[in-house]
Amino acid sequence: MAFNYHHLNSIMKKTLLTILLLIVLLFAGLLIWRYINFKRDPDPDKTFFLPRVGMSVVEITSLSVEKTEMNVRLLIKNILPFNFTADSFQYQLYINDAEIMKSRYAKSISLDANDSSWIMLPVTVFLGDADSLIHANEMRKIDSAEYRMHASFYTDILFNKEFNVTIKRYLPLVHLPQLNIEKIEVDSLNTKRAYIVTHALIKNNNLFDIKFKDYSFELKIEDHEWVKGIIEGHTVIKAKSTNALEVPARISFKGVSKSLFKLLKKGGDVKYQLVLNLTVETENDMIKNSKAIIRSKGTVKSLMKLAKGKTGDEDKDDDEKDKEKDKEKDKD
Repeated sequence: MAFNYHHLNSIMKKTLLTILLLIVLLFAGLLIWRYINFKRDPDPDKTFFLPRVGMSVVEITSLSVEKTEMNVRLLIKNILPFNFTADSFQYQLYINDAEIMKSRYAKSISLDANDSSWIMLPVTVFLGDADSLIHANEMRKIDSAEYRMHASFYTDILFNKEFNVTIKRYLPLVHLPQLNIEKIEVDSLNTKRAYIVTHALIKNNNLFDIKFKDYSFELKIEDHEWVKGIIEGHTVIKAKSTNALEVPARISFKGVSKSLFKLLKKGGDVKYQLVLNLTVETENDMIKNSKAIIRSKGTVKSLMKLAKGKTGDEDKDDDEKDKEKDKEKDKD
């Protein structure tokens, strides 16, 4: 019986056509499935085939006059019915149209089919890079900006080894509270020490209230060493408003020249540096629990309050009180 090669070829062609038709139908079904899901999906960051990337949360962790440190949390979702791996990705952050920073996420990301994963990116914005933007928005009285992140992913997907995504969010501009010193009041003074109260105004330029509790301070008068302390209690600064602060401090003249004593006793302009360290409490999730460092530096008028009318006996009483305080500190 002769082998029928023609019949075999016919069977192979039909089999290949059937397999090809099944692949086409499978791919067409996948396209229809993705099209229906794509149309139904309300997410503004939705994609048709590529993994979806969304900027979910921006958390400011630290604020100072030099820089703002924040964490940007991205949610990456694999919408494909098979696994994929991204070796790394590069990203740039823009506020409005100004590029603020760019960096690279070097860790690989592996996602199962229809799986998602969170990624946290540390971002540092040096305020010198954003000065012109902030100034322009202030001139136009705009308190929000477009935060835009552009990311390039390098993947093992056969039909797309690299894909780019752009994520946009409109978020408020966050302003560091401004600290202005009005005067330094000398509450009590003798040759060993001075009790002073620094009167300051702190201004909140944000659209939301700022609260803080038990903040610490560092104060330097002239060339005297830094004086540190803690102010207990709650402080609330309403949106777009200014609060008065009083920072009491004890300055010891031990081991320093008498020039500061004479300057405070006579009254007049003194050089100062004041630093406040606080943790922000607010309803705004973007800045909640962030660390803020607020600085003020300059020259301010010092005024005598009680010392001019004090007697020598009262100064002795103050010295005795100081000795008692020093003994209590030694016990602690």
